[in-house]
Amino acid sequence: MKNLLFLHLESVSWQRFSAFRSAFPHTRALFAKALVFENYFSSATSTLMVVSYLAHGNDFEFDAEPRFEAMRAAGNLPHLFSVLQDRGYQVGALCLNAFEGERPFELSSWPEALPPVRGTHDVPTLYAEFEKLTDARPFALNVWNLITHVEHSMALAAFSEGYTDQIGRACALADEVIGHMLAVLERKGLLANTTIVLYGDHGDDFWTHGFKSGLLHGVEPYTSVTWSPLAILDPSLPPGVYAGLASTIDLRPTCLSLLGIDDRRAFEPAGIDLLGGTNEVVFAQNFTASQPDNPRLGIARAFAATDDAYSLLATARGLELYAYRFDPGNHCNLLHFFAPREDGLALIDGTEGAAHFRRAFADNPRSLAHIGRRFVRLREALANRLAAKREFVVRRGGATDATQDASCFARFNREGRDAFLGGVNANPGASLFDFSFTLR
Repeated sequence: MKNLLFLHLESVSWQRFSAFRSAFPHTRALFAKALVFENYFSSATSTLMVVSYLAHGNDFEFDAEPRFEAMRAAGNLPHLFSVLQDRGYQVGALCLNAFEGERPFELSSWPEALPPVRGTHDVPTLYAEFEKLTDARPFALNVWNLITHVEHSMALAAFSEGYTDQIGRACALADEVIGHMLAVLERKGLLANTTIVLYGDHGDDFWTHGFKSGLLHGVEPYTSVTWSPLAILDPSLPPGVYAGLASTIDLRPTCLSLLGIDDRRAFEPAGIDLLGGTNEVVFAQNFTASQPDNPRLGIARAFAATDDAYSLLATARGLELYAYRFDPGNHCNLLHFFAPREDGLALIDGTEGAAHFRRAFADNPRSLAHIGRRFVRLREALANRLAAKREFVVRRGGATDATQDASCFARFNREGRDAFLGGVNANPGASLFDFSFTLR
């Protein structure tokens, strides 16, 4: 039986990994030997939701919970580590927590039947615990290093010249931990019999989309936050690049498949085995389906559907569409340039710009048609996903009026529109943006 090791890169998106690339030599060395998922998108913007969705293989676990604090996973599918424990695995979890002495680590979705999470603020202690836990056969371990979290990196503030240096040092320390643990497995001769999953949970939004009372993540699921690293090192997988779409909820079935475990319990819609199927669209959210908007923080309950070119975001403010490969920060809502039609989108008359813009966009019928087709597909996929979440909430005893109103699909979010289409186009008429149609 193969061992399983999760290495969790807290608050590390592709954006952060690229910005501090030199701080990750051990991680990059692992990537060179692993299957790297270039288009992996986190299912949520909070770590609690990400690790819970990973363990249960679906993103419905918390949707009936109206409050984030102390929410409990529904258990739509058994926790991955519970399945492994039942199969004879010695399971465990380690956490490097800079505040362990004053705020011990707690994870509400970690089952009580599993050994408790071992938290420490001391790196040598972390290494000693890892040494002991990897003596068991077979083992399944989750290692969560919080040092790259914006708050926990404060542990390195006294050794840093400034905030950028502080985050760089945090990334380097997280990478050093990864390197040490890989070296332990190599010394013990375990690398050839261990599946290693290294993943980032989400990134940060440095107030690009509004101050939001200073929050950096937990904000709306823009791809700048959800697009994260993922690599799987396994003796059965040749190194290379997986170019398809991957989601957090896919990791449970993929890992079970790699371990040769047939877990036939089903929940629809759950994640897929990435080695035996493909995604056309992946989903992400910041709040649960029952968690209301937070006007005080300026954060809206948001859901996103992402394909290989675009990401569609739905909130009570309306819809936003981003060509995230050209616009990785999700600065330009493409829907600013369009009026809605039942069958897609129509470019707003009088949309002007420099010749570069007109030739690449406004005067490019193939590009406009592509945006329109993908918008329709993403809108339908996201509407169906939210409808399924509403049904789930009702089955769990909630009410449909506690979930996202389907009318959000009948509006475009106007925020920032004047920055693109100011002057004579600033107010083309309410009829262009207030519309209705029947959702299928």
